[in-house]
Amino acid sequence: MQLKIGAYIRVSTEEQASAIEGSLENQKYRLKAYVDLKNSQVRNWGEIVEFYVDDGYSAKDTRRPAYQRMMRDIKRGKTELILVSDLSRLSRNIFDFCNLMDELEKNEAQFLSIKEQFDSTTPAGKMMIYNMINLAQFEREQVSERVALGAHARAMRGLHNGARPLLGLDKHPDKPGSYVINEIEADDVRKIFRIFLNTGSRAKTIQELEKEGIKPKLSGKYGKLKIHDKWSSNTLGNLLGSAVYIGCHEVNKSNRAKDQKRLKAHQQYKLVKASWPAIVEEEEFYAAQDLLDEAKKLERVRLDGAEERFYVLSGILRCSECGTPLVGQAAHGNTHVHRYYGHTRAHSHTSCQYHRVPAADVEEAVLQYLWSATQDAGYLEKIERNIREMQNVKSISAARDKRAIKDQLKNVQLRIDNLLLMQGQASSAEVIKHAVKTFEALSKEKSELEDKIARLDSGADQEELIKESVQVIQDNLREFERGFRKAKGSMKKRLLHRLLKQVVLSPNGLHIFMQLADGMEIPNLHIKLIRFENKKDANNPQFAITRKASGDDSNLQVLGSVIRKDGDPTGT
Repeated sequence: MQLKIGAYIRVSTEEQASAIEGSLENQKYRLKAYVDLKNSQVRNWGEIVEFYVDDGYSAKDTRRPAYQRMMRDIKRGKTELILVSDLSRLSRNIFDFCNLMDELEKNEAQFLSIKEQFDSTTPAGKMMIYNMINLAQFEREQVSERVALGAHARAMRGLHNGARPLLGLDKHPDKPGSYVINEIEADDVRKIFRIFLNTGSRAKTIQELEKEGIKPKLSGKYGKLKIHDKWSSNTLGNLLGSAVYIGCHEVNKSNRAKDQKRLKAHQQYKLVKASWPAIVEEEEFYAAQDLLDEAKKLERVRLDGAEERFYVLSGILRCSECGTPLVGQAAHGNTHVHRYYGHTRAHSHTSCQYHRVPAADVEEAVLQYLWSATQDAGYLEKIERNIREMQNVKSISAARDKRAIKDQLKNVQLRIDNLLLMQGQASSAEVIKHAVKTFEALSKEKSELEDKIARLDSGADQEELIKESVQVIQDNLREFERGFRKAKGSMKKRLLHRLLKQVVLSPNGLHIFMQLADGMEIPNLHIKLIRFENKKDANNPQFAITRKASGDDSNLQVLGSVIRKDGDPTGT
């Protein structure tokens, strides 16, 4: 009987090949050639039914999309043999590899490495395989430690390890890892510290900076991210708390709050003399730190005593019209504090229909819906039915999408063939170098297109996604039901965040997007909306019902349900 083979291919970012054939293409060629050789020796030995390609992923864990898809196919019986060019492609973690072997045994499947050629069905073969994985894990950890030690050595010499320059500093043109002072920006930095010391408030400092026309520096790589022309409390706090301005470098800054005795020498927090000069006087800098610490303590006391003002939807609620998050806000009235979700100061200029909404109204609508869902015995069946209906609608265009992708694939393959022909005739080093880069990009595009076709072909894979997603929603709903009422604000927020991926406020209603399983994606599903009517005026609905979500939310995992005024989820 012919073996159904799943060929697994992986290359990490660091391992991207510079050869013209490319590492991914080279692995694919070797796997195909090996199967052809075995078929010539043993008639109908096996057939590769699927290529699983993880481009730019490390083998340190199993959080790889193609790997996860391969394991689902093993469970479904689509494949019964995993074929790899060598063991390190599959795993470099002994714990993950043991789990893989257990899954293969449960599903009566096996794996084969072309390089090692060990028989995993014998005790001696298993011992050799585990030894090889142990060595691969040892090598990975050794490389990781060497990199960490090298970075630590540079940091202890006062050099940065690729950090972006802050306001007032530029990268040194001749000394990698060092900065030079940008005199124009440095004057702004000194002015920022003076304003903050005078006002004692980040909010008031931001107001003064806006009047002065002082803006933050780029928030990302040059040419890729836009300039942030608005200060926030976080960006200002990061600037005021950065020791680079007194000519110092913080080594292992992320470990500053940890117990230093429990850390290795190269992991401990240190403040060392930097390779660049200071911009701000130490006296001013440490005075600013005292003010920041004092404000932090006061904020902690305020939050500890303001549990009723906790915003459980903060971080997942956003506006559908401008796409920005809606954050928790408070306004002090004559008798009590009013809570809202609204746009931040940076986006206060937007012309969205709802600039801010009462927090209690939105939270009540979402919670009422979730409590109704926990009491509805048929809720999960309705969810599954809704998703299946949506999948059927989507599948109508699957054939058309597949044809379009195949046409793209033919075009990419033609470009690869022409490039190989041109490279064989080229003599210039520059031309060859350009051909290598172009080939790598085309190879990656080809792999992505092949992966799309494989996903369209795999109807059973969608079935597995639906079942796993419904199970995740069921588990999260149970956690919510058991713990939400007794939990404090921070735990309530965590429980909601485990259950909900996004809550989107639009003129048409609230859009609910549920969390699905890790690595799961059910694309392009339309969502039905929650209806919530204003208590003060029942004849004037605050949100209306519509059948489809507005805007492009196709990249989000979604679940559709409708809630009436009485809280009954119809599932229609």
